[in-house]
Amino acid sequence: MAARLPPGNQRHDGEYEDLLSLWSDLESALAVVLSAPLRVQDFPAKVRQVDRWLQDLVAHDIDAALYLMFQLASTSSVGYGASHALVCGTLCHIMAQELQLPPRERDSLVRAALTMNIAMTALQDVLAGQREKPTAAQQDAIRNHPQEEATRNHPQESQALLERLSITDALWLDVVGQHHASISDRVPLASQEPHDRLTRILGTIDRYAAMISPRKSRAGRSATDSVRAIVGHEVDQRDEVSYTL
Repeated sequence: MAARLPPGNQRHDGEYEDLLSLWSDLESALAVVLSAPLRVQDFPAKVRQVDRWLQDLVAHDIDAALYLMFQLASTSSVGYGASHALVCGTLCHIMAQELQLPPRERDSLVRAALTMNIAMTALQDVLAGQREKPTAAQQDAIRNHPQEEATRNHPQESQALLERLSITDALWLDVVGQHHASISDRVPLASQEPHDRLTRILGTIDRYAAMISPRKSRAGRSATDSVRAIVGHEVDQRDEVSYTL
């Protein structure tokens, strides 16, 4: 599954198409994992495989990776859930490098980003694909669905589903379970416990990625406008995640 890419930064049209195709293949592979996780043989290994593929693509050229990923997000045919997960996973990987996170934290962060909404992937795809706002019934489904696919507590439902899928990384599970929690962004990341540090990073990136991703009901915002919508026009340097983003 690992991508083999040609060296160098000089690109022609054929190479661009090849790179975009590799990102599209990665997105499709992730969509398969997220859409029917209980039918995936050795789910933990599949997620690690997707993660390694992502790392290979980013290692080739970070700038190209960001450009192609955003291009793909605006034209994705596999559904919003997988597209959003891939954007979040890629940004978390790059952010982990920028912030020099320990390898274990980097792995837990990226894999949490890829799987944080696994309990409501199907509903995400439906809502992103309709032009009108969610109906009253759909809003109720989001708040209190009887199944694991979508509930008001979808972070906890996703955490529980990952446990059923034999994920044993406690940090990965904790970050998924609290990825909507409010964590202080005005204290040094280094002073926070790992699960809070990673939740803070993922929460910011989750909001950012949701803004840049277009849906039928609205166009996506630009990368710059999305950051400004989250943190305002002046970024407080104490907010290390937004400042780095």
